[in-house]
Amino acid sequence: MIIVGSLLTMFLAWYDASALVREAPRSARKGVTYGAGVTPGERSSINAAMKAKTFGRTIRVTGSVTEVCKVKGCWMMLRDGETQVRVTFKDYGFFMPKNLVGRKVALEGVLTEETLTEKDARHYAEDAGKSQKEISAIVGDQKEYSFEATGVVVL
Repeated sequence: MIIVGSLLTMFLAWYDASALVREAPRSARKGVTYGAGVTPGERSSINAAMKAKTFGRTIRVTGSVTEVCKVKGCWMMLRDGETQVRVTFKDYGFFMPKNLVGRKVALEGVLTEETLTEKDARHYAEDAGKSQKEISAIVGDQKEYSFEATGVVVL
């Protein structure tokens, strides 16, 4: 019984430590990768990917980070010209540093077009540090483009 208790204690300590590692992403320096990184090959801009309607399949894209979740970096907004997408991370497996705003990145993952519920839109606004007035102004579901990234690299 003591062995089982010791093993359980060791597992919980490891699990807690791994959660801390996921919550503290490395700095946003050029060349730093997150998740599985980005495989070599042609990359398109987010704008070109949207125009080509490359929804639902794995692609490699680039864009500039305009916002990162202020709570723990669990999503970011990527802009390319007038095109903007919300980037989330596959299986909630990695996070972005909050100082990534303004940096250009390459991503690999899947682009989708979806409907964001009012509740989720308000939640994202809270995560972004928006004022209560801005959050209350969100009414109804919103059309949104999103990108589920398996990897990110700072360019």
